[in-house]
Amino acid sequence: MIEVRCRPTLKPGACGGWEFVLLAGEPFDYSTPFRKMLASIAEILSQDAPTSIELRAYEAYEDFVEGTLQFGDETVRTYYEYSLGYLALMSDSANTLRRIADRLAPLTQIA
Repeated sequence: MIEVRCRPTLKPGACGGWEFVLLAGEPFDYSTPFRKMLASIAEILSQDAPTSIELRAYEAYEDFVEGTLQFGDETVRTYYEYSLGYLALMSDSANTLRRIADRLAPLTQIA
């Protein structure tokens, strides 16, 4: 189960493309398990297509963390930020993110 503060949104990205945003924690709450959430997302998506995550090495009090989620043939950019408490999956393809959002919807719980 992926716990979020409110319903995830799919919206146009600020710099083009699209983003699927999950508000997952309170701002500056470093106990929000973003890495664990990404691992859960990858595990769920791997039931549909080969999936992997690439992130930089963990650092205490890390913030503004960028990475990639490989979902089949699609490379989705990932970003999480403790200062605002959110995780974003970004792609030029709204259809890719919609497919991910639809797959995660039954396993997302508003806390």
